[in-house]
This record gives sequence, C-alpha cells and structure tokens, in this order.
Amino acid sequence: MPGSPTIWDDLTLILPLIVLWITSFVLLLGDVVVWKKNRDLNPILAIVGTLIALGIAVYQTISLTGDKAFARSLNMDALAQVSMIALLVTGLLAILLAWTYLKNRGLERGEYYPLMLLSVSGAALMGAANDLIVLFIGLEILSFALYVMAGFSRSDIRSEEASIKYFLLGAFASAFLLYGIALVYGATQTTQLSELASRVHSAQTPMLVAGIGLLIVGLGFKAAVIPFHQWTPDVYEGAPTSVTAYMAGAAKIAAFVAMLRVFDSLAPVSSVWLGAIQALAVLTMVFGNLLAIAQTNVKRMLAYSSIAHAGYLMVAIATLAHRLDGPRGAQAGELAMTGSLFYLFAYTFMTLGAFGVLIYLSNRGKDYQQIEDLRGLVRHDPRTAYAMLFFMLSLGGIPPTMGFMGKWQIFYAALSGGEIMLAIVMALTSVMAAFYYLKIVYVMCFEEPREAAPAPAQFSFGASLSVLLSAAATILFGIMPGLLYTLTGLVR
Repeated sequence: MPGSPTIWDDLTLILPLIVLWITSFVLLLGDVVVWKKNRDLNPILAIVGTLIALGIAVYQTISLTGDKAFARSLNMDALAQVSMIALLVTGLLAILLAWTYLKNRGLERGEYYPLMLLSVSGAALMGAANDLIVLFIGLEILSFALYVMAGFSRSDIRSEEASIKYFLLGAFASAFLLYGIALVYGATQTTQLSELASRVHSAQTPMLVAGIGLLIVGLGFKAAVIPFHQWTPDVYEGAPTSVTAYMAGAAKIAAFVAMLRVFDSLAPVSSVWLGAIQALAVLTMVFGNLLAIAQTNVKRMLAYSSIAHAGYLMVAIATLAHRLDGPRGAQAGELAMTGSLFYLFAYTFMTLGAFGVLIYLSNRGKDYQQIEDLRGLVRHDPRTAYAMLFFMLSLGGIPPTMGFMGKWQIFYAALSGGEIMLAIVMALTSVMAAFYYLKIVYVMCFEEPREAAPAPAQFSFGASLSVLLSAAATILFGIMPGLLYTLTGLVR
C-alpha cells in the first residue's frame, strides 16, 4: 500500500540493536582471527559500539515521535526508547567494570563482550515488545547469554553452580511464561499487547485468569520478586562480580519495562491481577529487607537488596492498575510509569557503582566480597570509601541522592492512586533497609582495619571510570532530577 512502512523504515527504528549485533559479530570473529593476542581491543570495541548505539538511541528519542515496526510487533514509543537508553548505559558501565575485573582475575576471553551485547539487545527487545511472542524471544536472548556469563569463571565451582541453578530455574520460569502466553492467546485470540486492552473485557474466562497468573510467575522470576527469588542470592554470589553487576541492572530493567507494558494492556481487567501484585509487593519489600539484614557477604546483601527494590517497583505496577479510574487515576498511572523508569535509572547507577567498588578493590589474589573486607577502608582508600558511602546512601533512599528521588516518585504515585497501604509498607521497609546500608558505612568509616592496605589492582581504569560516572549520576540526578527527564525524554 502507498505510504505503508517499508522494511528499511522498520530497520531504521531498531538501528541501535543492529549496531549491537554487528559489534558482537565483529568481536566474535575478530578475537579468533585478527587480534587474539591483544585482548584489550575487545572492551575498547565493545565500548565504541555501545556508544554509537547510545548516540543513535538518544537521537531517535529526540527526533522520533514513536512508531510500530515489523507488523506492529514492536512499539518504538517513549517507553521503548527510554528503556533502550537505560540498557545501553547499563551495558556501557558494565563493560568498563568487566574490563578491570576480567583482566585482574585472569578471565579475559573473547566471548564475554559479545554475550553481553547480545543480552542487551534481548533486554531492549523486551522493552519494545508489542507482542507477547516477541517479549518471550527477547527474554530468551537476554537469559541464555546470562546463563553462560554466570558460569564464566570455569575454575570456580561457585560460578559453575550459579550458572546451572540460573539455567534450570530460568528454563522452568520460561515454561510458565510461554504457557501463560498460550492461555492468554486462547482466551483473546491475540498476542499483541495493543489489542489485548480491547479484548480482555469480553474474554474474562478462567483461561484468561490462569494465563495472567502464569505471566506473573514468569515475569516475577526475572524481576526476582518473592517467592520467585530463590535463584538470586546464589547466582549473585557465585557469578563473577562483573556479571553480577550487569545482571542486577539489565535484567531488572528488562523485566519491569516488560511488566509495565503487559499490565498497562491488562488494566481493563485489573481486578483479576491487582490483588496478586499487591501481595507480591508487600512480601518482596518486607522479606527482601529482612533477609538482607542477616547477610555478611556484600554480594548476597545486594542480591536481597535488589529483591527489596523489586518490591518498590511492584508498587508502581499496582498503581498502574488505577489508570482507568478517572482523571486522578490517569495521573497516578502516568506518575507510576515515569517514576518507575526514573527509579530503574537510579537503581542501575547505585547498584553498578556499589559492585564497581568491589571490582576496583579486587585483584588476582583476592576477590572482595565480605563486609569485613571493607573494614576501615576510609583509612587507606578514602576516595573509594566515600564513593561507596554515596551508593549506600542512595540505595537506602536518603536525600539528596538519586535513590531518594526515585523512591519519592513511586511513593507519591502510590498515594495519588489510592494505594495507601503499599505506600506505608514502602516507607517502613525503606527505614528498615537503612540499617544494613548504614552498617557498611559504619564498617568502612568508623572501624579500624584488621590488616594492612590491600595490594593495588593491576589495572583499574575501567572500574575507576565506571564508579566515577555512577557516583556523579547518583548525586547529580538526585539534586537535579529534571535533568534526567530532559536528557532521556521521560516526560514529553
């Protein structure tokens, strides 16, 4: 038809993904054929490819008003564009961290960076999916890369165990998600999210209810909400720290952007799923923080912390259910959408920054993971200790950090949408979380070190730059949150 989009129009809309795919293929072939003895080219080329993709994504966010591509299976709207920017920033910071970590730990192998770039593309597909089948494909691209990366330290039995656990539980959760998609299709005769909203009212059957329940299970696993969180602590602890840092950011962004899309489409039947989301939010906030308090391993503590943060984001999903309840509900739904995206940015910067500090301190002889390893850090490395201080304050939601602004936006959206109980639980559990974050601050700043200053890492440029960028963003966007909105187009 005249005026209908061509394949070139569709390819233009996914140009950042194409850049990631080309870069990953160049890295795979180049490492084997061209520069096998110069492994430093791998992270440099990965950074260049990611920066090009990020530049294109930012340009598209500014210049494009959003459109559907590939027979309406992808929706390149503001949500897709902002989530793609968030994922590319996550990938860029994670590449910098891996550059330091892999080099210092003797794990430089050529497949790491292509796997990471492919997983970023899968996460971005989830964020742009307008079809449940495309969402599932994006999830599998993301997940299969992460399964391999979790076991990247082949000589470490904990890494191998993390990979196997993640694969087995992930495959089980994928089966739930796929079966849920099949049931939703059986009830509505469509898998396109833009059509679900108009069909679910006339299809409120046990099949649809069961399908929505299975979607919650499948997506809840990837988002690490309780009780679908069992994989998180062991995988976070056992995987190489650079993988854990990347996984914490990218998987969370992909899962929650997908949930925003799915449950926004299912808002007309929110009575079917709202109670389950509310219950999961409360369980995740309460038990995520309670379990984090008892941890002595920083990576496990951050794993349970990520579960608690998933609970805060579930509050935004619950608030989204009220977007059809008149003007006030529509405003609350919009606040929940923008607030959760801001929070995902905040979570990425403060979590990757915290893992970046551990990577910066680690060397070939010791992988810093225990809280005791940070004892008296301010005495022999004050800059690193103060960077960790900012990340802990932000994770705890203490002003004027970015974490506080993100929590405040979701809290305000919940109040606007009438989710008073969830807002109260969110406030109380945030106070609870301050205990274990400030415990790390106390150990670093007020206790004497038990051993001499650690030997400096052989190579620290990547981790240093990543920590610096994360700390700057955590403080800058905490003081000037509107700047992030302007840069990413969160509000048009």
